[in-house]
Amino acid sequence: MLQFLSPVWLWAAAAVAVPIAIHLWNKKPPQTVPVGSIRWLQPSQSQRLSSLHLTQPWLLLLRCLLILLLALLLAGLHWKREVPVQPEKHAFLHPALFQPQYLSQIAATVDSMAVQGWRIHRLQPAFPELSLTPETSIRTFQVNSLFPDTTNAWAMARVLNRSLPSHATAQIFTTDLLRHHRGEHPLLRNGFSWIPVSVPRTQTWLQEAYYTSSGQLLLQFGRSEEQEITFTEHRVAKPISGQVISVPGFPSVRFTSHSEVDSLHLLGSARNTIPLRKEPLQVLVRYSQSRQADVRYLGAALQAALEYKGVAHTLTVSSDGQPLPTSAPDWVFWLSDESLTSFLARFPQKKLKTLQDAPASAKAQPVSSWLQIPRLSKTIPLHRRIPVTINLSVEVLWQDGFGQPMLTQQTQQNATQYHFYSRFHPDWNNLPDSGHFPELLLRLLFPEDSSWRTLYDTRSLPKAVERPRMISASFSENKPTTTEESIDLKPWLVALVVLLLALERWFASRSKTQQIG
Repeated sequence: MLQFLSPVWLWAAAAVAVPIAIHLWNKKPPQTVPVGSIRWLQPSQSQRLSSLHLTQPWLLLLRCLLILLLALLLAGLHWKREVPVQPEKHAFLHPALFQPQYLSQIAATVDSMAVQGWRIHRLQPAFPELSLTPETSIRTFQVNSLFPDTTNAWAMARVLNRSLPSHATAQIFTTDLLRHHRGEHPLLRNGFSWIPVSVPRTQTWLQEAYYTSSGQLLLQFGRSEEQEITFTEHRVAKPISGQVISVPGFPSVRFTSHSEVDSLHLLGSARNTIPLRKEPLQVLVRYSQSRQADVRYLGAALQAALEYKGVAHTLTVSSDGQPLPTSAPDWVFWLSDESLTSFLARFPQKKLKTLQDAPASAKAQPVSSWLQIPRLSKTIPLHRRIPVTINLSVEVLWQDGFGQPMLTQQTQQNATQYHFYSRFHPDWNNLPDSGHFPELLLRLLFPEDSSWRTLYDTRSLPKAVERPRMISASFSENKPTTTEESIDLKPWLVALVVLLLALERWFASRSKTQQIG
């Protein structure tokens, strides 16, 4: 079937009228008749006769064909035909399956599929294809190191539903881990199969460690099983460098002392290493004399949070009239009208964390709203706040009821700065009277290391959702056995135009020669 990409150019075929008109009006040249004498010729009136004559029909035909071919060339003539469909066969492997414990279970199957013509891809954005040959095994792509992986297999399956052609067949290999399947269950269409690979195991890792106020070492272990995750704390005596610490029910831990920060290495299971602070946590609260009520609320909440944590610490509360500490603290709560920038300049090499609330120079706005704080079940009434300039480079931790930032975090070189657009005072909000105040400060002082969610979480999918549901509609009656193939006729038309142009020139030169002769 013929098809034109730019059919508007077909109007150019009307130009064939030009050579036809030229040929019809073309007159033969007059002939000279030799006579002996014109004496006996009677004079007569001269008559100019004109008539239409079709001369050189083959030349006219060639020129008309040339114009028609040029019109077809400009119109983008294509030829469409139906060809049998070759079914596409794809296999998609979740990135986590390239770890040895998973790959050993599916390597033979995947290699066999590659030999039979299946195309093997990674189940991740863009679905990169792996170059497998009969001489190359999938084992050559094995990853021996543990790495964070957040690929959502169900989201990728939904993308494949939309992107692959209707005649394609797909085998989707994933783990059976809960962290690799988030959100709503996908609906797989006919020809798609989901194959979960299971590796039942229990993973244990070292989550946190610090020296307590009593001089002991607190170790927090995390343990992930098929259906649950638990965290357990154990206190041991302060170790010496190179000592192996034994904890009943958990792998041993090797303690190593360094010049600045000590380290702890788990000798079994996850075999992870975490840093250990050598010095107590230094917390400074700096306030102006007009903020004595604020500092009482903040100081009490900080003391409660630090005592609950049990970490070795030093809490220093000083006003503007008192000298600043000579050593750099770890945390600074700045409730002062003094310049915070000048204070930070005193410790350029120290990675300080600072929290600054509404300064006296800022204009307070009365509001009737509340504080929206993640993982807090109840809202906290908000009475006063200061204006905020939207900055896309900062992270918003808390918001008010209108979605405006209330607590932001910004990391700059050696400092992490928090800005609270209110104050720790009952006239500004109900946070000081809330029992959640120490808990919220504890989250700021000791942010959770959530890397275990992508590294060590081995919880499996419940049996009830082990397989995604299939789309109920049938695609078999709509599945094409042939597809259309479009062939561009432009090269053929160009070649034909060149040939006809050569013939036209030959006919034209031959006719001219005959006329001269």
